[in-house]
Amino acid sequence: MEANKKVSIVIPVYKAADTITRCVESLENNTYKNLQIILVEDCSGDQTIGVCRKLADMYDNVLCVENDQNHGVSYTRNHGLDYAEGTYLMFVDSDDYVVEDYVETMVTAVSDTEDEKIIPVCGYINHDEKKTGRTDIFLPSDERENLKKSIEIMPELYEKRMLQIIWNKIFRLDVIRQNHIRFKEELFIGEDFRFLLEYMQAAKITGFLFVNKPLCHYMRDNEHSLMSRLLETKIQDSLDNFEIMYELMGKSSDEIQKLIREEKQKQLEYYAYTIMYDSTMTSKEKKEFFNYLQIM
Repeated sequence: MEANKKVSIVIPVYKAADTITRCVESLENNTYKNLQIILVEDCSGDQTIGVCRKLADMYDNVLCVENDQNHGVSYTRNHGLDYAEGTYLMFVDSDDYVVEDYVETMVTAVSDTEDEKIIPVCGYINHDEKKTGRTDIFLPSDERENLKKSIEIMPELYEKRMLQIIWNKIFRLDVIRQNHIRFKEELFIGEDFRFLLEYMQAAKITGFLFVNKPLCHYMRDNEHSLMSRLLETKIQDSLDNFEIMYELMGKSSDEIQKLIREEKQKQLEYYAYTIMYDSTMTSKEKKEFFNYLQIM
């Protein structure tokens, strides 16, 4: 393992006064110690900034950065990228936390592959406390051992909720710097997926190393209503992501267009189904949403 390689971890922070200490301490308790933890506070307007400053005073490897105004998660992550100094880069969200070998396992995976065209992907534990109270474990594979898989596995990884997130992966910072990869601030949904896809393009990724352990605790956020998510969503942005994914897989133009049409239909059906069975919406609201879907 490359124990001398610094790992920068960017954490966007917004209204996380109750959770950011747990998040940072889970990283400080990691077995891998050469960490730079970058907290970027997005003008929460509450006690969050005070907690972040206290953590920066408490730990030498914690840096507290403040946005000039509230910008959202993509800008906030980009701001954190400007301060990253490590060989490797990872992301953690402020209300989540990680297990003690999270960083060590991922650094070992990325350094032991001896193949810079392979990106590690680990499992995670999903806590859906606000809605169902369920806790589920998501793993990249049904196999017990870690294993390498071709890039052709991307659609399956997406369906397993492994591909479109960034905190279960580790990135090479030099690739990001040299190719000016940033989060797209104009995207409301799918910005993490776009960042990953552009990284994979730049790094010429050809496959994945499945780390079949749940290393992250993801605290699902259900605060955003279906209404706000739909109004922010541009299905075309999502379809653009899928087009990039299929290009990475080497699909032909005809294949891509066929797959994109199928994906658009799936997304429209998903929204329609969700609206139909949403007990919190009135009949009038549902009708308005169905009309909205018809023009998307």
